Amino acid sequence: MRISKKTEYAVHSVLYITYYKDRTVLLDELSAQGISREYLAKVMRLLTKSGILKSSVGVNGGYVLAKPSDCITLEDIFNAVEGDTFYKCESRSRKCGLAGRCGLSDAFSSAKAMFLNELRKRKISEMLDISLSDGSWMKNLKPAG
Repeated sequence: MRISKKTEYAVHSVLYITYYKDRTVLLDELSAQGISREYLAKVMRLLTKSGILKSSVGVNGGYVLAKPSDCITLEDIFNAVEGDTFYKCESRSRKCGLAGRCGLSDAFSSAKAMFLNELRKRKISEMLDISLSDGSWMKNLKPAG
């Protein structure tokens, strides 16, 4: 399985905002981490729309967490940016050349359930602790401001 860049950017952005939880984080600050500003803006809109982040405009505008980091899971972030794109059986829409039930949908549904269950166990607060534990994340993090 491959995780999209969109999900990766979303997780890294939420981790960054969690690290700087006592202040508003600017989009330019996040994009300075090596992410296209335009693409990141789309990702941030999805995270805001889903209730993971709150955004504000103006001189002091930017992003903050909408809820405590121990209440945000990787599943929340994955669902916010990917939606329900994991697998869609085409046999019902008649785009599939196979007639009847082939079992692929059952297999992928089971895999999706296991995948999301693992993501559900991973809280952003714990992910930040892991990221900070050996100091390597901080070495690569560009300073704020």
